[in-house]
Amino acid sequence: MDSKRAFVWAGKYFALTAVFALVGLALVGGGAALGGLEAYDVYDAGGSMTDAVSAGAPGIALAVVGVLVWRFGKAWAFFKTLTAATEEEVGETFDTEHVKSDIVAVLDDRLTDMQHELQATNRELRKMKDDEEF
Repeated sequence: MDSKRAFVWAGKYFALTAVFALVGLALVGGGAALGGLEAYDVYDAGGSMTDAVSAGAPGIALAVVGVLVWRFGKAWAFFKTLTAATEEEVGETFDTEHVKSDIVAVLDDRLTDMQHELQATNRELRKMKDDEEF
């Protein structure tokens, strides 16, 4: 693959991962703001640590979802760009019509060789048959 195509695919990968990172970061930030503020308010009001964590659980869950979105998006972007780039490169490298024509050419050559061998064998058999008649 040439450098220009590699740069384009790297750019696509970067753009996809950046989008998922921003969405994940927004979810983590929202979860931290939602859960962290709630947990801090409960803890600051004299609640126990367990009460504070329970109050911040929805925010923690949202933050975990944000991390999962980021990781899944990164893996998905890698899969999509790598497979598409590989398919593009292989599609150009291994042209099926070219492979078919190469196979047909080899078979044609082999069949021609076999035909010449058969003709030579037939000539030899006719010559032996003619020699036996005399």
